[in-house]
Amino acid sequence: RNEDADVKVEMRRLTGRDDPNMEAIRALANAEPGRGFVYGGGFCTGCCGSFIAMFLWFISILVSLIPITWIFQSKTLRNYERAVVFRFGKFLCVKEEGLGYIWPFIDEWQVVDLRIQTMNLQRQEMLTKESVTVYVNAVVLYHINMAKANVLTINGASAATSQLASTAIRAVIGCSELDDLLSKRDTLNAKLQRILDAETDSWGLKVTRVEIKDVQLPQSMQRSMGAQAESERDRRAKVIAAEGEVQAAPLLLKAAQTLSQNVASLQLRFLDTLREISAEKNSTVVFPLPLEFLKAFQSGSSAESKERMLLLEQKKD
Repeated sequence: RNEDADVKVEMRRLTGRDDPNMEAIRALANAEPGRGFVYGGGFCTGCCGSFIAMFLWFISILVSLIPITWIFQSKTLRNYERAVVFRFGKFLCVKEEGLGYIWPFIDEWQVVDLRIQTMNLQRQEMLTKESVTVYVNAVVLYHINMAKANVLTINGASAATSQLASTAIRAVIGCSELDDLLSKRDTLNAKLQRILDAETDSWGLKVTRVEIKDVQLPQSMQRSMGAQAESERDRRAKVIAAEGEVQAAPLLLKAAQTLSQNVASLQLRFLDTLREISAEKNSTVVFPLPLEFLKAFQSGSSAESKERMLLLEQKKD
């Protein structure tokens, strides 16, 4: 109390002086709890009042914008779409088809399509097991079966699946022969589908089908395969003709035995053969000769040859 009295006495003593700090001292002396202090005829709120005013102004603007943001934070999901929702960057849920809504400024979502996607793999140059160069292109069909795993696990699932499919096709064809690639394509397609489906299962993808569309060979290999196919066809034709001769031989034997019983029947058969030849309108001229005439020449030539052999033996002796 004595100190307060001394301060008031000193303030009364300095009241008449023209000190520039006196006005501020008087304001501090007249301060009242809970109201601030009086300075220049008004209340001085200070930095705290300005901050509160700015905060209330910001809240009012934010509240007025919320009805507008409701329009942009709602979306109708189709039957083949799913929305993966994040709140403050953390996974929250997966929304099904229908009308969906998220809270503005705190939630975000990513919509994925569950329909089957088609991926066309460009033509690649590959080597088969026997080091034959081939050019192969293929098509891959896949779809997303788990939206959460697809969004959280991989970025760019389509590009990753394309690269994986190209590598798998190169590996499978490199372990296969050319004949298997051309004739057993269904087996290779099933093998590729199993490989890709196992690798992409953790990505939330399902590979439904893999098809090798086209296989192109070099020109030299095409000519070699053409010659091989032609030789194979000739072999089969000769085998079929030989089998036909074997099957027809007993019948021809019976026909010859029947015709040999009568000379006229043999002559009629000979004339029928001439008629068939002349029906083709060719320039072939056929002179029928009896077989006995040829036998006479054969017997004469054999007798002369015997005589010559005897003369030669006599000269040597």
